[in-house]
Amino acid sequence: EEEGATTDNLDGFINDDIDDEEVEEEEEGGDVQETKSKRRKRGSLDALEEEDLELIAENLGLEYDSRKGRRAHFESDDEEEVSKGEKGHHGDGQVAADLFGASDEELEEERTDVWEGRYDNEMSGQPREVAEEILDSEEEDDFIVDDYGKPIKRRKIHDEYSDSAIREAQDIFGLDFDPEAFEKLAAEGMESTDEELEEFVEGDEEEQDLKQMHMKAIRRKRRRKKATVQDIFEPVELERGHLTDRDKVIAMTDLPERFQLRVCPVQEGDELEWEEEADWIYNHAFCSTPVSQQSYVEQPSVDMWDEEPAKPRSCIPKIKAVLEFIKSASFEVPFIATYRREYIEPELDEEDLWKIWQWDEKWTQLRNRKTNMKKLFSRMQEFQYEKIKNNPDTVLTDEIRVLQDEDIQRLMNVETAEELNDVYKHFLLHYGADIEELQKSRRNSSTRDSSVFEGWKHAYRRDFFTICKENGLSGLAVKFGLMPDQFGENLRDRYKSHEPEQHPVEPEVAAEEYLCVDGHFSTIDAVLHGARHMVAMEIAYEPLVRQAVRQAFSKNAVLHVKLTKKGRKEIDEDHPCFTYKYLKNKPINTLKDDQFLHLTQAEEDGLLTTSLRIDKEGSYGSPYFEEIKQLFYRDEYSLLVEKWNSQRGQALSHALLRVLYPEMEKELRTKLIQEARECVLHMYLKKLRSWLSVAPFKVEPSAESWDDTPYTEKEGGPLVLACTFLPDKNAPMYCALVDGEGENVDFIKLSHFMKRENSRIEQEKEDKKRDIESLKKFLRKTRPAVVVVGANGRDTMTVVEDMKAVAGSFSLTDEMTSVNVEVMDTNVADIYSKSPRSREEFPNYPELLTAAISLGRRCIDPLLEITALYASPFGEQQSLKLHTLQNCIPSEVLATAIELELVSQLCRAGVDVTSCIERPFWSSSLQFVAGLGPRKASYILRTFRQEKIFLENRSQLVTVCKIGPKVFLNCSGFIRIDTSAFTDSASMYIEVLDSTRIHIETYEWARKMATDALEYEETVDESNPSVAVEEILESQEKAEKLGDLDLDAFAEELERQGYGNKKLTLYAIREELYGPFKDKRTIQYSLSPVEKFILLTGETPESLHEGKLITCSVVGVVRRRPTSDMIDQVNPERVNEHSWGCPFCLKSTFKNIAEVWQHIDNGSCPGQGIGVRTRLENGISGFIHIKNISDKPIKHVEERIEIGMTIHCRILKVNLEKFSVDLTSRSSDLADREKKFTIPKDTYYDYQQEEGDDAQEKIAKAKPKNAVNTRLIRHPCYHGCNSSKAETLLANGESGDAIFRPSSKGPDHLTVTWKVTDGIYQHVDIIEKDKPDMFSLGRKLIIGEEEYEDLDEILARFIQPAASNVRDVCIHKYYKATDPGDLLKLSTHLEEEKRKNPSRIPYCFSASTQFPGKFILAFQPYKKAVSEYFTPVPDGYRFRKRVFDTLEALLKWFKQHYKDRPAPDNRSMHSYQTPQSIPTPSIPSFGGTPMMISPLLQPSPSQPYTPSQPTHWGTPTPKMFNYKYNLKPS
Repeated sequence: EEEGATTDNLDGFINDDIDDEEVEEEEEGGDVQETKSKRRKRGSLDALEEEDLELIAENLGLEYDSRKGRRAHFESDDEEEVSKGEKGHHGDGQVAADLFGASDEELEEERTDVWEGRYDNEMSGQPREVAEEILDSEEEDDFIVDDYGKPIKRRKIHDEYSDSAIREAQDIFGLDFDPEAFEKLAAEGMESTDEELEEFVEGDEEEQDLKQMHMKAIRRKRRRKKATVQDIFEPVELERGHLTDRDKVIAMTDLPERFQLRVCPVQEGDELEWEEEADWIYNHAFCSTPVSQQSYVEQPSVDMWDEEPAKPRSCIPKIKAVLEFIKSASFEVPFIATYRREYIEPELDEEDLWKIWQWDEKWTQLRNRKTNMKKLFSRMQEFQYEKIKNNPDTVLTDEIRVLQDEDIQRLMNVETAEELNDVYKHFLLHYGADIEELQKSRRNSSTRDSSVFEGWKHAYRRDFFTICKENGLSGLAVKFGLMPDQFGENLRDRYKSHEPEQHPVEPEVAAEEYLCVDGHFSTIDAVLHGARHMVAMEIAYEPLVRQAVRQAFSKNAVLHVKLTKKGRKEIDEDHPCFTYKYLKNKPINTLKDDQFLHLTQAEEDGLLTTSLRIDKEGSYGSPYFEEIKQLFYRDEYSLLVEKWNSQRGQALSHALLRVLYPEMEKELRTKLIQEARECVLHMYLKKLRSWLSVAPFKVEPSAESWDDTPYTEKEGGPLVLACTFLPDKNAPMYCALVDGEGENVDFIKLSHFMKRENSRIEQEKEDKKRDIESLKKFLRKTRPAVVVVGANGRDTMTVVEDMKAVAGSFSLTDEMTSVNVEVMDTNVADIYSKSPRSREEFPNYPELLTAAISLGRRCIDPLLEITALYASPFGEQQSLKLHTLQNCIPSEVLATAIELELVSQLCRAGVDVTSCIERPFWSSSLQFVAGLGPRKASYILRTFRQEKIFLENRSQLVTVCKIGPKVFLNCSGFIRIDTSAFTDSASMYIEVLDSTRIHIETYEWARKMATDALEYEETVDESNPSVAVEEILESQEKAEKLGDLDLDAFAEELERQGYGNKKLTLYAIREELYGPFKDKRTIQYSLSPVEKFILLTGETPESLHEGKLITCSVVGVVRRRPTSDMIDQVNPERVNEHSWGCPFCLKSTFKNIAEVWQHIDNGSCPGQGIGVRTRLENGISGFIHIKNISDKPIKHVEERIEIGMTIHCRILKVNLEKFSVDLTSRSSDLADREKKFTIPKDTYYDYQQEEGDDAQEKIAKAKPKNAVNTRLIRHPCYHGCNSSKAETLLANGESGDAIFRPSSKGPDHLTVTWKVTDGIYQHVDIIEKDKPDMFSLGRKLIIGEEEYEDLDEILARFIQPAASNVRDVCIHKYYKATDPGDLLKLSTHLEEEKRKNPSRIPYCFSASTQFPGKFILAFQPYKKAVSEYFTPVPDGYRFRKRVFDTLEALLKWFKQHYKDRPAPDNRSMHSYQTPQSIPTPSIPSFGGTPMMISPLLQPSPSQPYTPSQPTHWGTPTPKMFNYKYNLKPS
């Protein structure tokens, strides 16, 4: 009654507005432009030059056309038809009006002039009514805008393409309409029609005249036919743009859009159903505890005396009230949480309401499935009844199980999906074979109801149970003495309430009567096996048994985890499964948060195996089986009973091990994964909520502002200067100035700002100074309130310091106080800069600049900018990573959860519809208002744009947009209206309460409270009933009088009048009158040291912690200058007979002791080294004290460390503020045998299994030398494999691919294997010199007489040129690729060529298989073929101890000197010995550079590579090869 009264009052209010609609429309006139001009505080302009107008329009982000002079919004492209003189006349005035404001009379006069001009030019000769109709239709096109509010450019074409559906599609998709394509299509259709009509016209003259008239009428009708949206766009595009017929129905239906789009739409019910559902939701959503430990779940008390659940039972009536609001009144959650607080608080909050909303969908699904199953059960009952009725002589044997009413009642008592599945499986076991016959009978009958069989899988196969049943073994199964439901009751009660009935004969004797000589059961054992199978299946699919076993399995299940061979290599300290990679007998209730999801991911990657068991490993037998079998046995001691108990035990074991345990494990695994996913989703939403709940940036009231600011700060907020850059000194930095409304006002490009001011290059210094001066001028001109720098690595701090220095220079000159310089994450901005949205809005801007604009908008309002990303139709939200496991959450589930979070946040903050109209880049926020959605929000915005008005009061949602009362009640309270902007100019009544969160149904109460607070008489001013409210909102002093009101008494009076308990609502109204739409979001603060460290380095406490094993490069030595006391205690050291050394810096170039003392006394000595400065791969600085360098005491750092070395260390301490770490490189710390740095393992960690695997690995390593030497070499072409493995890896590669690998000659050799041609590989020896240790790469690499610095140089200087020469040979026209090295076939080929042309000397090439890397040059000067060898080398081709630059030069010289062959080489092709002049095949061939290596040969990401830097330190560990940060090859 209360809700009905409220709706009636609202209907009356809405009807009043509708009655006055015509009057309001007449009074509106052109006040919108004047209102808009006042809001933006623009001045007026008499006259400007055209160039000035273009410049102003460009700076303000407007689109100015010199011919038309109109803004981008609300413009008509058909204005191009205006004559040149009229364009010049109206253009300047219109731009001035758009930029600085204009009166309504001027705008109306200009519109009239334009219309008259268009009529005179275009419609001459046309009737006035026709011209008005055509021009009116063209005016509608003025408001066809794209996603960003810009008009769509359309060519003027025939009126047949003015369909509103086409304009609607172009509004959403931003696509241009191509009329030519449709004209062509229409022409083709007309041709076919003409052909048909020509056939139709045949006949006498009168008939021809008559039919000709029909033909003309048809043609006119076809010309009038309009193209539809379905003719233009693909179905996928229509769905994405919400243009399907279903979308239109959803948009116009008076029901919240989310109610209609839910998987199970919201359905009404009655009181009894709400009570039943409320109790069900309370038990399953608020009282049931998860199987694993989840930190986000409110755990119930563990006190044995306190059995109170997390939520008291007093919340059940409130859950029912929420369900009634949702199902009966169609209220969304934000509306209930805001305006129906009395019905839910204090037991429930908004998060609980969303949980009720989600569980209501689950309840609906469960109820629908139960209803369908009940129909199926009823049909089966009827089918059995008809079957028995038609065959009255049929005897009901044990094989026939009649479906009873108790089965249907058990179905209706089901409360979970698992129980429903149990009932259905039980049904299929006994009646699955009859379903096909049932379907046939239903099809043959007159009443057909296919809905009974929808939603369920009825596929049935003839399994062993059916075979046993058909052979009559049910009778033997019954003789086991206990029915499955009786055994289920025993399990449920944990008491043998049903004793098995003992059959009087032994099982073997009882089985004899079921023998079948020709069938499956020809022996007694087969018969008993079949009977046991039937008993086992009946037990396994009995719902009571399954429920009891499920509970026991969930309670007692333990987890076992073992590593695979691959996992032992890849799971290191950085892997999340490191602390629980070996588990034994871990109870599943000790799993925490997302642990099981990490294990599942690792198992899918082949790193480990997991298993869930009900019995602990190591226990004797199966305790659970031993416990429950007593409930199935008969307690007697006789041979007969023992035999039957044995049969019973085998059947029960079969039921558990073969059916129940595997299914229960699968169910439990699914449940654990689901709980872990919910945990990940909760953490994802928590991170997202921390971003969304940040308030827009505001200037401190006490802060001084700039003087003479040229850019006016708009009402939305202050000016923000956002800066983005790349960590490259040659890349520019962009600074975008964003105003309070999110518009890009101005920007500057600083091309040299990333260069160092103290650079050694003078040109860089000058460039940096010029950019600093440019930035100062820009700041002086724009004067922002804050500077935001996008975080991009460690260079961010340098940029911040430079920005602070520039901003601080103004405070020194007293121009202003210093500007705050803040750091902000760029993840949202980076996604926007690469999205189609940025290309649509700023097509000519670089990505860095658009990222800066997005960064500034996020500072202006984080909620709106992040919402725009998540509402994008281009899938940008998938690129935003807030959790490492978010990809494990189904995309539909994640999208729904994000939508609900955005709905809550935006309803708390409120959405300004006028702002959405003016700023299309933030217009997507309207769809998250309660009651609305993307379809309804798009319809509302499109309506206001087409009507050329703004939302001035909430009643316009009904009068203009025609939305229904249900949607209006939901959304009206969350829509913000700045009534102060319309007060002076609006012709219609402006309700000041529309600018508050107060709902329209309680406006009278708010007016009553304001009137009583100011002690006014209760006389209603019809022209302005909210006068008292206006005074309170304008005066803080008057607002304080609200505190004197007795709201409790007011609430009692309202309750007496039948409005119910409205106490909390009244207090909320008073709070809102104190400050309308007060922003409750947290204020933006500067980042803490921890947040800044994580943001700039990308490291977290989990990835960078004390004890972590890392690699770093030595960049310098830290020295301490000697003090006077230190100088007195030491003496110079004599190095040899001719030189002396300094005892501090160890410099040893002094000729005598006097030079040493002079070196010390004059301060030239840098001092003694006290430690080493290093740099980690992530850019963080490190320091190793001299005492932590080695276990052995060292006096001088230079004894063990050299600059440029790569060493392994452990972290001792992390200094967040200085972005540095303290390290140790001592061998004892690296080995960590005392477990000082080891991360604590899980309580149930299986150390025994780990030790066993370690022992097996040691045994495998101890096997003689088939294993490959382990080397610490990080290079993309290096693989720790043997020659055969290398050839296998190269088999699918291209000619020239190469692999470096360990050499069997020892640790001071390497081998490079490269592919010559298909099936031919060469292995080349490389000698290493100057090795830091036996595992690292030598500083000098020698091949033959050539010396190289690193592997890249070998590839670049030696292999790549040789590879090019080989390719030239292979593409030569005389090269024979088939059967390489086959001298006999080459000889045959040459003999054939010689016979064809005896005067010619034929020759050809072929690769040598006997000597890989060499090629055969075969020729036949006379009767016999002769062969020689030549070798491609980096310098060209080596042939007869000569080197030729090109193959052509070699052949030219060969043709001139083929007779001058050395004597040892003059041998025929039939001599298969290698010419002695050919050196041994130790010359390496060619390969590709790192960028040329085929994908097959690319290294794994776990192998970091540092070019030209030898790796240092002792025995490598898997950790060293799997470090997180990988250096890319140069």
